[in-house]
Amino acid sequence: MVGLVVECKNLARSVCKRLSRSAVIAALAGVSCIGAAGARAQGMFGFGLVVGEPTGLAWKYKINHLNAVDGAIGFSPTSRFRLHVDYLWQAYPFEEQHLAVHYGLGAAFGFGRPGYFTYDDNAYPFRNGDLGFGVRAVVGLTYTIPRSPVDTFFEMAPLIVAAPGPGFGIDVGLGIRVYP
Repeated sequence: MVGLVVECKNLARSVCKRLSRSAVIAALAGVSCIGAAGARAQGMFGFGLVVGEPTGLAWKYKINHLNAVDGAIGFSPTSRFRLHVDYLWQAYPFEEQHLAVHYGLGAAFGFGRPGYFTYDDNAYPFRNGDLGFGVRAVVGLTYTIPRSPVDTFFEMAPLIVAAPGPGFGIDVGLGIRVYP
């Protein structure tokens, strides 16, 4: 069991280094796409960066005008490796046609340093290798920048933790995506 914990620590460090390099490359590629795209319409698949819970790489696949699948992979503020995937519905209730409300359900996974999920204001005594799983209910805003392949988003997602023990949390993220 000790070997598994050490292996998980090494995996988390390795993923962090790769993620940092990937984030820089994605940001540079995104800036290049923005400059080269001019007045291009958005594609179906976008990628970019998110800051919050987690901080890392964000992506979105538009199934159609009203449905999408999105997610993020990165690290939480407590150095916990995080991954989440959500199925989204999008609505356009505002006069501003480029501003959409998105809402949906998803799943979150995480492992790493203790202290991510909380229950009764006490941190769980996670070991570094414990895998956490939770269900998310996400709601947010997406703004599509006119005549560009870029959107920005803000979202909040209450999280009900199922494993390694019951708990709750909230994810908040602010990000940008490019649709090449």
